[in-house]
Amino acid sequence: MKKIAVEEGLKQVKDELKARGYEIIDFNKGGSVDAIVYSNDYSGIEAFNNEAGIQDYGAMLINANNKTIEEIVYMIEKRRYGGLFT
Repeated sequence: MKKIAVEEGLKQVKDELKARGYEIIDFNKGGSVDAIVYSNDYSGIEAFNNEAGIQDYGAMLINANNKTIEEIVYMIEKRRYGGLFT
């Protein structure tokens, strides 16, 4: 199960991701996560994946502005921001 940190204020995104089986991590607590979903700026993300050797790759940063839940899930699952020519 992938761990996702979702910024406060993105309740609909948080609820939808939880309903789809993702483990939601408190944005203010930090820790090891697969993706960080935010809408404003990067403040607060320095607490995530800050321990040596946690995983082989960093957390995917996803700006939720103007994105559907399907687009966000695609980015989480594929670890890509979109198709090359889309």
